[in-house]
Amino acid sequence: MQQQTRPRPTDEQLKTSSLYLRIVLLLMLATLLASSLPLPWKAAAAAIALATAVVSIVGLVKVVRAGLPGTFRITFVLGLIASGFFLLTSLAQIVFWPVTADFEACTRAAVTQSAQEACTKDYSDRLMQYNNLFKPQD
Repeated sequence: MQQQTRPRPTDEQLKTSSLYLRIVLLLMLATLLASSLPLPWKAAAAAIALATAVVSIVGLVKVVRAGLPGTFRITFVLGLIASGFFLLTSLAQIVFWPVTADFEACTRAAVTQSAQEACTKDYSDRLMQYNNLFKPQD
């Protein structure tokens, strides 16, 4: 009985997978940078994170079909997980746009540590008011 082995990946498959890997890493960096921008530009992080997820899925499919090593697969899966995290975070900031915009304006104006802490406390209090909307009252 002869045992079948998978054919070795071609150089073209390796180059294509490496290109997708570089694109995913660059998109992740762009997502990280966009998420640190002030609010009107912070919305771009959601679009870039979505693009990262799509490229990660396409790259993962190509890697699995080509039978490339597990490090490629792990990297694409991690890219997909990280892009999902950034997508959810940026969508949450977009949903709470007024609260986040006020928080960013407050922190830009805050000069002292106590002013920064007051901004953070106000922000968390306002977010908790939204949380109380969804809780049933006893």
